[in-house]
Parts: sequence; C-alpha cells; structure tokens
Amino acid sequence: MTTSEASEPAKPQSFAPPWIFGITNIPFGVAGTYTGVAMPFLLGKKGVPIETIAVISALSLLPAAYQLFWAPILDLGMRRRSWLILCSFAGSFCLAATLLLKLPDNLDLYKVLTVLGQGLVGLVASCNGALVSTRVDPEKRGRAAGYVNAANLGASALGGGLVLTLASQFSNEVAAIGLVLMICLPALAALAIPEPPPMKEPILAHLADMAKEVWRAVRSRKGWTGLCFCISPVGTVALTNLLSALGKDYSVPDNMVAMVNGYGGGFVTAVGALASGYILDRADRRKLYLLAGILTAAVAAGIALAPKTIEVYVVGSILYLAVAGLAYAAFSAVVYEIVGTAGKTASTLYSVFPAAGNQAISYTVFLDGKAGGRWGTQAIFWADAALNMAGVICLFLLLRVVFPDKKAQQEPDSQEEKRT
Repeated sequence: MTTSEASEPAKPQSFAPPWIFGITNIPFGVAGTYTGVAMPFLLGKKGVPIETIAVISALSLLPAAYQLFWAPILDLGMRRRSWLILCSFAGSFCLAATLLLKLPDNLDLYKVLTVLGQGLVGLVASCNGALVSTRVDPEKRGRAAGYVNAANLGASALGGGLVLTLASQFSNEVAAIGLVLMICLPALAALAIPEPPPMKEPILAHLADMAKEVWRAVRSRKGWTGLCFCISPVGTVALTNLLSALGKDYSVPDNMVAMVNGYGGGFVTAVGALASGYILDRADRRKLYLLAGILTAAVAAGIALAPKTIEVYVVGSILYLAVAGLAYAAFSAVVYEIVGTAGKTASTLYSVFPAAGNQAISYTVFLDGKAGGRWGTQAIFWADAALNMAGVICLFLLLRVVFPDKKAQQEPDSQEEKRT
C-alpha cells in the first residue's frame, strides 16, 4: 500500500464528525485576533508609539503570507493531528510570553516572539485543512467548512475580547495563562480524529513524491480552476477590513461601530457560515462561491446607493457580514474538495490556496481604499461591487466559454444515450 492510499480514508467508519474540526481550528482564530486586536491595544497602554505598533502588526502578518514555504514539514514524520497539537502548544507559549515582557524595553524580543508564535499557530490552519480534506466524508465537507469558519469567527471574541478583559480586570500574567488555555485545550480535540500513522520511507524519496503530487494536483482542471477562484476578488468580502473605519462617515457612535464589527458582527458571520455549510453539501460548491460574489456586490451597491445614515450603516454592515459567512464557508469547501484528492501532500497542497486567497484579499482591500481616497466613501462600496461582479463574469467566461469542462458536457449526452 502506498503512502497516499494509507492517508486517504478507506472506510466510512474512519471518517471524523465535521463539527470536531471547528474545535480544532479555534487555536488559529484565538492567536490571530490576539495579535490583531488585543496586542495593539496593550502595546499602546505601555506607551509604545503607534508607528512601532504598526510595524509589529505588519510583522505578525508575515507568517501567513509565506507559510506555503514551510508548511511541507507538516507532511513529514508525525500524524497531522500531532503536528496540530505541537504547533498549538509551542505557539501559545511564544504569544503568552509577549504578555510577560517588560515594555518598551524588550521590543526586539517581543517582535521575535510574536512572529514565531504566529508562524507556529498559523500552521494549525494547514493541519486542520488537510485533516478536513482527508478525514471527513466528501459529502459532508461543506458542513465541515461551516463549522471551521464559525468556530474561527467565534474564537475571534476569545482571542481579542477575553484577553483584554483578563488583562484589564486582573493582570497580564492571568491573561497569559488564559491565552495558553484558549489555544491549547481546543487543540487536544485532535486526538479524537481517526488518522493512520504515515508510512515510513526515505525523506528524499518522500519529498520527491510530494512535489509530484502537488504539481499533479495544481495542474489538474480542478486544481488550476480552484486557484483561479482563490486569486479572484470574488467572495473576498474585503470590506470587512474597512467597515469599522467607515463608521464616522455615517455618524455612527463608536460603541455601535464596535458592537457591529465586534461581537455582533462575529456572531452574524459565524451563523452565516454555519448555515451555509449545510447548503454547500446539497448544491454545487463553486456555483455558491460565485453566488457569494454576486451577493457581496449587491449588498455593496445597495449601501453605495443609500444615504449616509446610521441605519444604513448598521443594516448594510450586518448584511455584508452575513454574506461573508457564506463566502468564507464556500472558499473552504472548494479548497477541501481539491485537497481531498491528495494523500501525503495534503497539508502542503492546502497551504497553496489560502496563500492565493490572502493575496486576493490584499489587492481588493487596496483597490477599494484607493477608490475611496480618490472619489469618496461611497466609491469604496462601488469599487467592491465592481470587482466582485467583474470576477464573477471573468470566472464564468473562463470556465464555461474559454475552457469548458468537456467531461461534464459529455455526461448528459451519455446518460441520454443510455435511456434511449
């Protein structure tokens, strides 16, 4: 039996329940919002200049951008569930240590620990994605995508809000203990995932086989079309990164902006992702991905056409965040479907697609912001709508007109021949 065959689920009873992957993804969500929400606030309280905080925040994002280059280690040696637990524990200790440093005296060490911690916990997403792709019933991958994204969004409240509460109400030491527990305890759920041990073979031969598998998967129709989906602006819901900054243009009170884009928004997006997961198992996942882009464009255009009032901001933001739940779940489901064909390279292959997706989010946010800077607030929403619709049209033309799926077109004909 080959390694690829050993890592693929052979029997239905070897599948794990989809909901468990929501729990095992919590460490990733907690770590991300600790560095994105709690860390800047706590640094500011210590008197660290905003320019330095911006640098540290930018550094914390680097591991996600370049994770593709070291993710292959997850396909070597141990089970992926073991890597998930190891990365969670090691990363949590690094991030917790940042809460114990004396600032601003130890900023250099703070930066190192932040980058290292994010790099380690960031690998949890690759482990989890590979496990979903290989240890979940293919007919339930959409459901798993919903649980993963709902848990990730729910974990945002833990990583940011709870750490801040513990630090302000008690001490940084208590917050550090809380951060470690919030990352490590959910990771232990990975022990319940049925995963056979990897086959032992010479490392050079293993790496060569991995490279061949990744190349074969990416160049297949399912693989390269999946990359086109990920690198497009469709479903990036880029305005989730800008909505909180736009509240002042709609005269929205700060506490309302925080509620809509914080706990309230996280709840709406999580519910949207969870509900979408069941739909994704009953419909074409790529068509729903395109639908997410169309709905994103519709909501953004609706906000652009409406007057600048508090009601428009609140209702528009909630609708946009609800669509974001569908977009996140659809993205994950499409990627799981592709990675599910991999064996020994699942973690490596999984890392390729989020890397492309992150680039798409970055350039869409950049273009939305540029439009707003040149033509005003409402141009931000028009730009987001235009980019999503342009992406939907281009993907449709590319996949249905320029490079149609000949096999899919032939299947109905063959079925008709059988009936006649």
